[in-house]
Amino acid sequence: MAVQHEPTAPGETRAALGASLLIGAAGLLVLGVQPLIYGGYVHEGRIGEAALGLLAAIEIAAIALGSAGGIALLKHWPARAVALAGITLTIAANLLPAAIPLLLARALSGAGGGLLVGVAAGAIARSRGLNAAAAAFLFLQAASQYAILQWFASAAAPGSSADVQHALAVIAALTALALPLVPASLAPAAHADTTQASGAIPLSGWIGLAASALLVGAVVGIWAYMGLWLEARGIPAARVAPMLTASMVGQMAGALTAITIGERGHAGARAGLTGLALVAIVALLFVRGADGVAGWGLIIGYGFVWMVLTPALTGFLLEADPSRRSLPFSASAQLMGAAILPTAAGLLIEVQGLDTVLIACSAAVILGLALLAAALAARPRLQAGL
Repeated sequence: MAVQHEPTAPGETRAALGASLLIGAAGLLVLGVQPLIYGGYVHEGRIGEAALGLLAAIEIAAIALGSAGGIALLKHWPARAVALAGITLTIAANLLPAAIPLLLARALSGAGGGLLVGVAAGAIARSRGLNAAAAAFLFLQAASQYAILQWFASAAAPGSSADVQHALAVIAALTALALPLVPASLAPAAHADTTQASGAIPLSGWIGLAASALLVGAVVGIWAYMGLWLEARGIPAARVAPMLTASMVGQMAGALTAITIGERGHAGARAGLTGLALVAIVALLFVRGADGVAGWGLIIGYGFVWMVLTPALTGFLLEADPSRRSLPFSASAQLMGAAILPTAAGLLIEVQGLDTVLIACSAAVILGLALLAAALAARPRLQAGL
């Protein structure tokens, strides 16, 4: 599919894309320190353990909605203004006094982060290499979240929730240094080679977004409860943390692999194969457990395959929706899935146990794969050959 682009120099394009992705990754940095910051809230008596799932769902949903709002604002505002608004809101929300209701404060912080994600999503939708750009964004997310988590973990004394919030505010402020490199405009219509960039999202695009939300939500749901499940299966608590850390390294390796793959092959087929591989890994964990070297390999493999799958979903959206209208909302759909499915899966723990949570999320992966096929089948016939 030949796509015409704005006449920008390759170096300038790479710098602009990199700055936009860096700003977007800062908007998602809180996901890497949620265990620390939420644990601080519990220890400080600001929230009970039973409400942590609701808090996480509200914050991630706010990021998703903020991302969609950012995409809408990009049609009317300069991209730098949207990024600056996100940076300002993120800083302000993380510096709010403890007297402010916690759910409101985290929702505001999530909305600010979502605006930053919207800038990255707009840049990815306009990029020449969708798969590579999406994979680079995931790598930046994984690397930055891993770095901040390890930084706090290596501190001599555990930080309070306020310390974590202040760190998030400082990092958000530092991202302002990248603003001059952000393109003046990231409006979807500015990219297109045709007039198709504007208008309603076609049915195939909506189905593709639903598939992305379901797949990412299910994969994140499995990951969210993996630590608890490993302990329930007899893995010592002292070994669980290193295994999950190793899986995060696998995530970074998977993202780098996805960058290397780039636009080769069919993204939809790659998403389907990696989705099946994730289900197979979960099945093997049930059958043989996570003991020994093989168990470590499965846990690391889960992170690796996850990060090959997710960027493929962006390229798949282009295959399902050649008009590109759904592309800017890919991140929003994935984040909304990550907010809803793990929370819903958590409700199963009390009544059915952790095994049921992982089985239900695996079933959601299979349903998401079915939606991938449905989206491709629903492509507008006149555009399928583009």
